[in-house]
Amino acid sequence: MIDQESFDGSRVQANIDDACDFEPELTYLSLIAKANDGFVVVNGSDWGLPAFDDTQITQILMVFNEVVDDYASTNSATMRMAVTSALAGMWAPCSGVMNCPFDQHVVGPARIIFHVHAPGWGFEEARIKFKTEGAEALFCGLDWLDLHGQSAKPFSFQIGVQKVKKRVKHQFALFIEASQNAGQQVTRLIIDPEVDVDVGPS
Repeated sequence: MIDQESFDGSRVQANIDDACDFEPELTYLSLIAKANDGFVVVNGSDWGLPAFDDTQITQILMVFNEVVDDYASTNSATMRMAVTSALAGMWAPCSGVMNCPFDQHVVGPARIIFHVHAPGWGFEEARIKFKTEGAEALFCGLDWLDLHGQSAKPFSFQIGVQKVKKRVKHQFALFIEASQNAGQQVTRLIIDPEVDVDVGPS
């Protein structure tokens, strides 16, 4: 029997929105867009850089959004190259080759920020749910991203990741609401990646 609640984009998973009891040492960003032939996902962090503040994160998101808009009619390879070039020097790009472009490789204690910029797209209230046991003990602080006192709902959210003593992987789902026909038709996209929480450099 299918657990309908697991597929409900309006229900936040229990406990992962509890406040974190640690300060993140790293910030990871996963930026999502849509080209004319598929997804574009770019990942970066402040690894080896001064810790990101609201101003730097705002600048990264603004540059990403502007480039995506400028290259909206291009294919994913062209858009990805343009975004990567524009963000060079603003963050440390995550260079690992993952099975899924939405997969994450992070080192805790940290926070992950997910941001989507595509016409008619936004995250649902659930935002993210974990499908493997023990995730609720590792992840916390699920919240809409707040920059300079302004909520970025429904386009950006953050979640905290505890420090681990042993590398662990968790499968999760991202919940995106996608509309067409000027918002008159709406559907739920559930994207199915995993997060690799490591003990060393990422």
